[in-house]
Amino acid sequence: MAVTTVEGIGSTRNGLHPIQQIMMENHGVQCGFCTPGMVMTMYTVFRNNPEPSQEDMERALEGNLCRCTGYRPILESFKKSCPCGLGLCQQSAEEKKDLAEKTTVEKPTPEKYDKSQDVIFPSELQKSTELSQKNAMFVGGGYTWFRPISLDKLLELKKAFPKATIVMGSQTVVGSKIRNNALPSPEIICCTQVLELKRIIQDASSISIGSAVTFAQMEEFLNGVLKDMKEKECNIFSALLEGLRWVGADQLRNVATFGGHLMSVGPHDLQTLMLAVGAELNFISAQKVEKKITYERFVENGIHAPDSSDVLVSVCIPLTKQNEYVLYTKQPFRRGMDYAIVNAGMLLKVDDKKGTIDTLRFCAGNIESKPCSLQKVSNLAKGRAFDDKLIPDVCDVIIDELKGCKSDSLKYKISLVCGFFYKMYKQIVETIQSTKEKTEFGLTPSLSTGAQYYDVPNPEAKEIVWKPIPHAAAKSLASGEAVFIDDMPKYANELSLWFVTSTKAHANILSIDPSAALAVPGVVDYVDYRDVPGSNMYGPMVHDIPLFAEKEVSFHGQPIAGIIAETREIARSAARLVKVEYEDLPLILTIDEAIEKNSLDEYVASHVSGDVDKGLAEAEMTLEGVIETGAQEHLYMEPISALVVPKREDKEMEVFVNTQESANCQKDVGHFLGIPFNRVSVRVKRVGGGFGGKALDTVEASGVAAVAAWKVNRPVRLIYTRSYDVKTTSKRHPFRAVYKAGYTEDGKVTALSIDLFANAGWNNGISTFVLELGMLAMEGTFDIPNYRGTGRTCLTNLPSNGAFRGFGAPQGTFIIHSIFYDIAKKTGLSFNKIREMNIYKEGDRNINGMVLKHFNLPICWEDCKTQSKFEEVSKEIEEFNSKNKYRKRGIAMSSCVFSIGYPFLFMCQAGALVNIYLDGSVLVTHGGIEMGQGLFTKMIQVAATVLEIPIEKVYISETSTVTVPNATETGGSFVADLNGGAVMNACQILKDRLQPLRDAMPEASWEQLVQAAYFSRISLSASGFYKSREIGYDPKKQGEGEYCLYNSYGAASTVVEIDCLTGEHQILRADIVFDVGKSLNPAIDVGQIEGGFVQGVGLMTTEKLTINKSTGELTLYGPGNYKVPGIKNIPKEFNVTLLKDAKGERRPLYSSKGIGEPPLLLAASVHLALREAVNAARKDHGLSDNYQLECPATPEIIRMGCDGPIVKKVDGIKENNQSIKF
Repeated sequence: MAVTTVEGIGSTRNGLHPIQQIMMENHGVQCGFCTPGMVMTMYTVFRNNPEPSQEDMERALEGNLCRCTGYRPILESFKKSCPCGLGLCQQSAEEKKDLAEKTTVEKPTPEKYDKSQDVIFPSELQKSTELSQKNAMFVGGGYTWFRPISLDKLLELKKAFPKATIVMGSQTVVGSKIRNNALPSPEIICCTQVLELKRIIQDASSISIGSAVTFAQMEEFLNGVLKDMKEKECNIFSALLEGLRWVGADQLRNVATFGGHLMSVGPHDLQTLMLAVGAELNFISAQKVEKKITYERFVENGIHAPDSSDVLVSVCIPLTKQNEYVLYTKQPFRRGMDYAIVNAGMLLKVDDKKGTIDTLRFCAGNIESKPCSLQKVSNLAKGRAFDDKLIPDVCDVIIDELKGCKSDSLKYKISLVCGFFYKMYKQIVETIQSTKEKTEFGLTPSLSTGAQYYDVPNPEAKEIVWKPIPHAAAKSLASGEAVFIDDMPKYANELSLWFVTSTKAHANILSIDPSAALAVPGVVDYVDYRDVPGSNMYGPMVHDIPLFAEKEVSFHGQPIAGIIAETREIARSAARLVKVEYEDLPLILTIDEAIEKNSLDEYVASHVSGDVDKGLAEAEMTLEGVIETGAQEHLYMEPISALVVPKREDKEMEVFVNTQESANCQKDVGHFLGIPFNRVSVRVKRVGGGFGGKALDTVEASGVAAVAAWKVNRPVRLIYTRSYDVKTTSKRHPFRAVYKAGYTEDGKVTALSIDLFANAGWNNGISTFVLELGMLAMEGTFDIPNYRGTGRTCLTNLPSNGAFRGFGAPQGTFIIHSIFYDIAKKTGLSFNKIREMNIYKEGDRNINGMVLKHFNLPICWEDCKTQSKFEEVSKEIEEFNSKNKYRKRGIAMSSCVFSIGYPFLFMCQAGALVNIYLDGSVLVTHGGIEMGQGLFTKMIQVAATVLEIPIEKVYISETSTVTVPNATETGGSFVADLNGGAVMNACQILKDRLQPLRDAMPEASWEQLVQAAYFSRISLSASGFYKSREIGYDPKKQGEGEYCLYNSYGAASTVVEIDCLTGEHQILRADIVFDVGKSLNPAIDVGQIEGGFVQGVGLMTTEKLTINKSTGELTLYGPGNYKVPGIKNIPKEFNVTLLKDAKGERRPLYSSKGIGEPPLLLAASVHLALREAVNAARKDHGLSDNYQLECPATPEIIRMGCDGPIVKKVDGIKENNQSIKF
């Protein structure tokens, strides 16, 4: 087998492939870490299908994740790459036919994908049948990999190595066991080329599927025969296809096999269906003894082969007969590539003469470790009439049979099983009765569309700013040539490091014994706090965080020591051998526990205006409530990474780290090693996504690697695993707001008191500042005359929480809009009108004393309301909800005000260095970090505009503490303003120096001008500096000074639809209007709006973190079980408008505004719309329509919020959840 990588289809040297080119041109690239995977997904689709539909494209992308773009520009690139050249991928079958009749199709234009132009695959790597017809063996890394081609050879190997691990295609489980040294033997047998295991045989009564048949091959076969089958026979095929459609994604389905799926323990979908239909497994032993076993018995025995030397040959599935019905369904956490929360399969045989049930086999999966056949349901149904009276009785039996299961979220899971049975029942009844108008279950299927509206200046205009220029590094990122830290070539004497981490969340360290680890071949050394030559402590404000734990650990996974080894695999396996003895200490995990035990930071944030107590006492009406938000993981695509290289002299250290804080990493490494900062150079080429998570957290990586490199005097590389990165780094702070509001009958809020708590984790760090900004977000939109907000941070035994896109403002925005929602429901007034009544007005002074000039929020709000047709759509939704019992829709708007510019003046400065070379090329360096937000692109635009030269003349290589010292962190949506000001200043200095020559040589080219300057001994290098304002802000002196430079404004309207029986939702439409001033780069800013909004969608819906309540360990720690939005979770219609003719002051960088963080705040509209839909469902049951929907609104939260008869039935079940919400 040979593999084509992204580098093999195009490059910057030899020319990009059309797909790579169009990804760049359509702004589908941001941080770029996911881009090669996206490109190869597209390439594969077009290679396999010359005219794919949009559904094909979206399906292909289900296996890819992106944390930056929001997927829309990637999908758009996909559509525009379509080789059909006519946009046929976006047409229905009828539209395609009509278009084909009217249009003469020429060959694809050069920018379309033309398969004939592909790079020719090297002949020496062409697949040879000779290789596939031979047995193969590979030895390395302590393992032996066998690849037999016949069943006889396979059995011979199993006889010789009975404990050998069988691999059937996808090696996910095997890879995990290898990493954890958990394989029973070093022999691995790959069966993917065993011919006897790859057969599909169909006869009159059954279909036999070989254990090595891939899901893709199964799907192709089933689709092929389905059209020729009789309706009674194809029932099983339809159910199988439904199951296959939602197992993994195409990338997995192409290699994962039916046998591997059924033989592995885990939340696997088709196991449940096989149990329901009575499938039979055919095994053969190493001694060639054949065995047949029903899947039911197989499951009862624990999902493993009858004997360790047995091999699964095939699975026999009976075809359905007359009056038999087979159905399958699954509810995932998110639609797309995901595991099931619960799945279910049903086989029903009806006695049509008696009109009764002959056989009903109903099975459910993922409630326990293996699927279960609900025998009590089968017994109840036997001989019963198949009518509506069966439903409540079956639900009662399901509850009785499953109520003793040991599973988290048991009430919800049982409600799903009951809901699945009801759906299947209705579907079968309507099939039997040939009902024309069938009951609408599930969500309305639709494909993604979108529109972007912004002003584009004249292409001939001399200014490079304000134009939608593609990302500066997009070509390198799309071709896979862009270098991230783990791509850097290995130094000849380089070593790897891995952590010894705490297995306790709070404990004293009694002893540490690394002897077993040091005895492992390839281990070079051990390092802990005693090896730190300088200080072992660091921190953003106070140095109270240990690099290595010394006597006490305060959270699960805290670094205690490190193992230095020749390879990362050796380092990781050896680190597990270090023995640490502990003495347990009391554990605090939640905000409630911290409040109860007074584990609070001593600082109390306080924002006050007016007389709150008097305002509440005199209010016509009052309302109290509690609103909470959950934690959120950054899940940037590139994990934290560091490479530290000791230099040969004067204690110099070169640090490569993917940080947002190059200056702070330099400072802290200097402190750890006890050397001057000028001996530490920190270099950052690019960062594969950050969102605030690569600020303080990267100090640990660079610091530990530096101490290790110092000790052994060799380069040391540290690359976080995904699980370690997620488990131990900072998160978005969970907030808890306790409020009391006073208001008039017509909805004017006269007083509001809020007590806010934030879960800081074990160390306060920057949590106080996050809390402060969260409070300001609650106060920045609405004019409340009497207001009091107090805030406390809670200290718990969890990783210290830190910066995350929005820095507390998303939580604050969600809380204040939720409070107004509560008030609207209490008064019965329009949610929009109440907010419009209370919003600030032009010229008002906010709680910080800032006079709101050019307060563009009302304009954004009205434009958004108009563009989204809010009133019209609201009426349509009301009508839809009245006609649909099991599907409901909701619509809601939200707004945001975001302060741009740090309150502390020392952070409001930036430097830049601009060098002009004799060929006229320009090298720009500045203190900002490129992490996907398009910063380098904007800085190049600024430099080219000031110098009045083509953009191709300007280049930015990296960010380095050598060229620009003491840089402010990259964050706060202010990095472009700061560094752009410095670049502008440096370029203006150079332009002024060259002006006399320009006056003397008006016709000279840029290159001639540069040459003349050199020979005139005019410096072609300039250092620029910028500071944003002269008046800062002190939180202790509220209302004095200037909190920020300016405000950013936006509004969103969102329409959602929910499945009331499962809790699944989809976003049907989102309209966003945002004030970005005069955009430096509209395409990049639109990308930031879309990406930020979708990241906010995750915060509001899918991204739930949980903790083991006994150990304090995070239980969700990777993209497989932590659910960031995928391609199927974005708005089906996604419209973004940049506010036209946005007025404003104090926008020094070409009248633009910062954009990175604010759009995320608008995702509150998604949650508010879901709340509307849930309340519509509750209204049908005669319940309150002001349900406090938890955040994030996962399927469980939505389903249980809808309530109804099933939820009432499961309400009495006792749950024993082992996990708690973070």
